Amino acid sequence: MTQIKNKEGTELFSHEGDWRETLEAAAEEGVDLTKAVLDGVDLSGANLENLNLRQASLRGANLRGSNLEHTNLAGANLHEAQLRGSNLEHTDLREVVLAGCNLEGCNLEGARLVGANLVGINAQGSNLERVDLARANLDGANLEGCNLEDARMSEANLTRVNLRRSNLEGVDLDGANLARADLRSANLEKADLRDSRLEGANLRDANLERAQLDRANLTNACFDGANLERASFAAATLTGASFHGANLERVKGFIMPEPE
Repeated sequence: MTQIKNKEGTELFSHEGDWRETLEAAAEEGVDLTKAVLDGVDLSGANLENLNLRQASLRGANLRGSNLEHTNLAGANLHEAQLRGSNLEHTDLREVVLAGCNLEGCNLEGARLVGANLVGINAQGSNLERVDLARANLDGANLEGCNLEDARMSEANLTRVNLRRSNLEGVDLDGANLARADLRSANLEKADLRDSRLEGANLRDANLERAQLDRANLTNACFDGANLERASFAAATLTGASFHGANLERVKGFIMPEPE
């Protein structure tokens, strides 16, 4: 008999079977597992669709290849959990702790991660199309080769993040902090980077066609070889930024910075 208890020690659900079978049974029966303690449990390949795990503790849990579509994990703690190859489409992950997690190859399309702690995650090659990462902390995260088309990342902390070769077409990065971010060969076509911070960011060979960089801080940023056709730089800070070999055709509000 496997018993699921909450943080106060109260039993929430019990079932004959292992952890995966018990959680799947709870999902099928629509059991409310708010504040459940599931630290370190093996739920690899489990179907937890629509399960309520709000404010649950899943520290170090194995959720590889699991289905968490439409699951409520708002406020949950998944520090250092394994989620590689999992389906988190339209999952509620607001204010969740995912620091140090392996999210490589995951599907997070349409997931809500507002205010989430994603420090140091590895989500290389994941699908984050239309994901909501407003005010999320992604310091040092690896998002190389990810699809972030039409994602919302306004006011997010993306310092030192690896977005190399990622698709960020139409992404909302208004007010985001991208200091020292690696955006080499990334696609930022029609991206909203107004009021963002890109100090020391590397955008070599990136596509920024029609991107909005108004009032952005681009101090010491590298745009060498980048495509900036029809991009807007109104009132942007360009001190020390480099544009060697960049396409500046029909750029708006751009004044070439004086060489230091």
